[in-house]
Amino acid sequence: MRKEQSLYEKMGGTYVEVDGILYPNISQPEEENQFIGKYGFIWMDYMKVQYPSRYMHLKRMGQLKERASEVNEEAYALLDAMEQRYLKKHVKEAGASTMLQWELRKKIREQTEEIVINDVVHCYH
Repeated sequence: MRKEQSLYEKMGGTYVEVDGILYPNISQPEEENQFIGKYGFIWMDYMKVQYPSRYMHLKRMGQLKERASEVNEEAYALLDAMEQRYLKKHVKEAGASTMLQWELRKKIREQTEEIVINDVVHCYH
């Protein structure tokens, strides 16, 4: 019945008819496989508060979760590398005691995590 396609149809869009009314089929792409992670969520929150226009731009373009995943990977890579360096230096201080080893690892994790959050996560990416 309609002669001419709408601009939406020319761009590849489709409609669904409900009770005689055509509704466009609009949906966001599924990003179920996108793992954001702890530091990705921290970064997203940081961007939302500190750079709201950049946050909204990334969200509109569908790049926010991808970028958050990249930040998470970068943060964990740096965290692991720093922890290994600190452990090589200080592992002899704790000796054979399990509790001292655990306390040392906990202390190293806290220190390196603070550095990673300041140097990687709380940055404009």
